[in-house]
Order: sequence, then C-alpha cells, then structure tokens
Amino acid sequence: MNTLRFCENNMRENMNELVEKAKTEFTNVDIAVEPCLGECGDCAESFIAVANGTLLTADTTHALFERIKNNIGEREVAVTNRRD
Repeated sequence: MNTLRFCENNMRENMNELVEKAKTEFTNVDIAVEPCLGECGDCAESFIAVANGTLLTADTTHALFERIKNNIGEREVAVTNRRD
C-alpha cells in the first residue's frame, strides 16, 4: 500500500489544503499528519512530505503536490504491472 506522511511542524501556508487535496485525490493511499518526520533541516527550509519512504521537498505546495503525484503514480503503475 502507498503511504504519504506530512509533518505537523511543516503545516504552514497552503499545506492544510495540500493534505486535503491529497486525501481527495489519492483514496487508496494511507495518508497521515505526524508530529515529526525527523527531517527537521528540510522541514525548516521547504515544504516536505514522505511518500512511500521517500523524502520529497519543494519550494511551493504546488510543486510538492506534483512530486507526490509522480511518486504515487510510479508506484501504482509498478503494482498494476506486477505479475504474481
């Protein structure tokens, strides 16, 4: 299952809107806002999220959302194309 984590210390400007948009768009993703993601240096400098264990950063929430879509989308394609 895909996971998406946000840091509550990074919830400034439009981050609340980004989280809500992610919850609406990615209904098959486990999404949570956690007290701390342990990425304090990046968290203080930019907008961050951890998608499927990968730290994603961006200067704007729009750019971060695009990076999240790319990460989640790549995983969805891999799972869909996997043969058991």
